[in-house]
Amino acid sequence: MDGALREELLDRVTSQSATIGASVPDTVTIDGTEVDLSEFIVETRAIETVPPEVDRKVSSVKTTLRAERDRRMKRLRGEREGADPPGDPLDRETAETLADEIVGIDRALNALDTIRHPDFGDEHRSATLDGHERWLAFVDAVQ
Repeated sequence: MDGALREELLDRVTSQSATIGASVPDTVTIDGTEVDLSEFIVETRAIETVPPEVDRKVSSVKTTLRAERDRRMKRLRGEREGADPPGDPLDRETAETLADEIVGIDRALNALDTIRHPDFGDEHRSATLDGHERWLAFVDAVQ
């Protein structure tokens, strides 16, 4: 792969519009383990509001995906740890696959960033009403 193609692919994956029309990959391989990413996102987005335990898992998945994206970006740039001079030879097919994977990971991160979180105003009103109802139940019990 020549430098011009590398630059073209890097421009493509860093473009603001890179994820438009892109789909979340069904799976992504991280450290040799295949993760069913699409199913995780579909199931998580189906939840009306994200409870704290699911939110922690979503945050963990996002951190892992960002690290994997960074690793793939370095490979696409031709950076290798401990390489002097840097430069990882990639063939055209591998480089294009990496670019597609990076865009897919970006799409997944966008989807995870838009998961519904509880409306704190609604939570506060609900907690206030619950408190009033408990107070009224206590007053009724005392009378």
